[in-house]
Amino acid sequence: MTMTTTCNNYIAGRIVPPTSNQYLDVLNPATSAPIGKVALSTTADVDAAVSAAHAAFPSWKSKTTKSRAALMLKFHALVQTHAAELARLIVLENGKNLTEALADVAKGNETVEYACSLPQLSQGKIDVVSGGGITCRDRRDPLGVIASIVPFNFPFMVP
Repeated sequence: MTMTTTCNNYIAGRIVPPTSNQYLDVLNPATSAPIGKVALSTTADVDAAVSAAHAAFPSWKSKTTKSRAALMLKFHALVQTHAAELARLIVLENGKNLTEALADVAKGNETVEYACSLPQLSQGKIDVVSGGGITCRDRRDPLGVIASIVPFNFPFMVP
């Protein structure tokens, strides 16, 4: 297979090359043939992504939990629609067999299902903590930007 895919950075709603202009070949572990290349991002790229995420956060935080869940439901449907394609990419890049790759995608989509249930899970609660009418309120609010390093052996399952 010839090199067909270049994976750049996605920052502030745009696909942008790394400031280093350097890429790493992605090899098919079964054949050692290059199947794509991925951006070698710099500290400046990460800083730009984090800054963009911080700038977008107030808009995301102002959305209702229901509207956030609606976006996740759309993502869930896209994953289901493209599960075979996603699994094929995992086979090419990771070397898993197709059955394992399909299970990886399915398990990852279970995590998306959990996110879709957040309107019910994040309602919080109010507890009466004493006879004097004192109550405690448990509330869940978005806190901010996070980062995640995905394990190479479960590229879709562990978001």
